[in-house]
Amino acid sequence: MMNKTLIALALMSTVGYANAADIDNTWYIGAGAGQSNYESVDAASHLGDDSDLAWNALVGYQLNKYLAFEAGWQDLGTNDDTHMWGGLDGSQSIDVDGFTLGVVGTLPLNEKWFLTGEAGAYQYHLAHQMSANKYVSATDTAAYFGAGVGYNITDSLAISAKYRRFADIDETAWNTAHMDAQTVGLQLTYRFGVKPSTATAVVLPAVIEKQTKPMPRPEPKYEIHTEKSSVAVLFGFDSSELTTTAKAKLDQVIQLSKSKDQDVILLNGQSDNQGDSQYNLKLSETRVQHVEAYLVSHGVEVKKIDTQAVGEQDAHADTRKDRALERRVIVTLTSQEKVQVS
Repeated sequence: MMNKTLIALALMSTVGYANAADIDNTWYIGAGAGQSNYESVDAASHLGDDSDLAWNALVGYQLNKYLAFEAGWQDLGTNDDTHMWGGLDGSQSIDVDGFTLGVVGTLPLNEKWFLTGEAGAYQYHLAHQMSANKYVSATDTAAYFGAGVGYNITDSLAISAKYRRFADIDETAWNTAHMDAQTVGLQLTYRFGVKPSTATAVVLPAVIEKQTKPMPRPEPKYEIHTEKSSVAVLFGFDSSELTTTAKAKLDQVIQLSKSKDQDVILLNGQSDNQGDSQYNLKLSETRVQHVEAYLVSHGVEVKKIDTQAVGEQDAHADTRKDRALERRVIVTLTSQEKVQVS
């Protein structure tokens, strides 16, 4: 009895994990640089397709972890490629820069990596130097779209590889230039008002219930003692893989099961409330299956294992910190022992 008590106390130990920062309703700034490519150039002067250095600066507002709005400045660099025409007098060029306004969608892959997609409008100024003494310019609006992959260096600082394409960059005042442009480069962003990650703990004490069931015979008298010990096995974001900490918890359950021969285990799989409810139900079922498979393959000794998966049914958290506590399987070990009392 003493050994089982010590193991039950071990199951009450604190479960620690790294918690991701909450970025909802935060402002951020950023800047990037890379290469621009002018394509499909149709100009009245002797200019063709060309590449140059591009850079941008931006300010954004993150509505939630999936959606943000951005405004910024985009410089596409200079198209001055006349080498196909012998260089001419070297005075021909097209410069493009202006303001961007768009919406950015983010798909978190895990706590560090994410994908982005964006679309918006580019109000540009195009300056076309056609010769040493002939210059025209125009201001107009073009559509753009882009995609990228990013990595969270810290809770506040992220780096992304970005691709953007700008369609129909035209000089419309004198109709002297028509072209498209695209950029490829790296971008850094810094987010304000983000609380740093903290190590959070959850304590799940062992619950011991006693039920007295007198035996029908007058002598001797017995009681059936029922003991329940519960522990939570936590999972990562959108994951059903068992961590090292989770396996250590299950090893303790396995050891505890070997001290009695009337044990029953109940596995209750849960998820947080993010995403599609049917997907979350399936995810909680997979988590239960992985826990059950680990227990069986490592020699758990019980009469039976009952399982249930409820998905996001009992999930009510509204912060990333609390949602991490709901990605779990609750393992409840019930043991019964007949004890003589007189």
